[in-house]
Amino acid sequence: MTEEIRTTAGRPIGARGLKTRSQLLLCLKELLAESGYHATRVIDVARRARTSPATFYQYFADVDAAVLELARPAAQEGSDGLIYAEIGSWWGGGRRAAGSTVDAVFAFWREHEVVLRVVDLRAAEGDSRFTEIRRRALSGLLGHLEYAITTRPSSPGATDDSFAAAEALTVLLAAAAGRHDPEAADPVVVRQMLVDLITLAVSGGTVVQLPTA
Repeated sequence: MTEEIRTTAGRPIGARGLKTRSQLLLCLKELLAESGYHATRVIDVARRARTSPATFYQYFADVDAAVLELARPAAQEGSDGLIYAEIGSWWGGGRRAAGSTVDAVFAFWREHEVVLRVVDLRAAEGDSRFTEIRRRALSGLLGHLEYAITTRPSSPGATDDSFAAAEALTVLLAAAAGRHDPEAADPVVVRQMLVDLITLAVSGGTVVQLPTA
């Protein structure tokens, strides 16, 4: 059942109001891409949307509340895990599956980059709302990696160590996908290293040299 969208005062929003709300979110996303989170103010969003700050506050308590709304689709997509569903078996093609996993994470990040950068920033600053939505966005990847680790032929099954390994790989992949440094290492080399590390972790210690992913 779809949750009814309401104003900050708790009133249902009609069709015209939903259009205004969507326009505010679109303008917010544009400004985040152009100016970054800390330079984006409510008045800037309202001006871009050709409305007033008072109208903005009818729909969102502040910029953070609006960013959280922008982030919900990414969090839902990430938690569903569907972007990893077609990667295929790790056994007999572990290196290929690792490469597909890296590519899926990077594609997911590129699609939602503007919002995910703010989510990472606010989570790092200690806002629990953003920490939770970041956790949701990465939960599908975490589950995908934990399943691969716990179902390998030599695995004892789900253990604290297998969860820790999956979590470490998830953190590593998220950080690599979100890096934004023109002087950083060659992305092709970084991808190759990530594929090697994931293959090693999932295989339980042996990197099988299969055809390049």
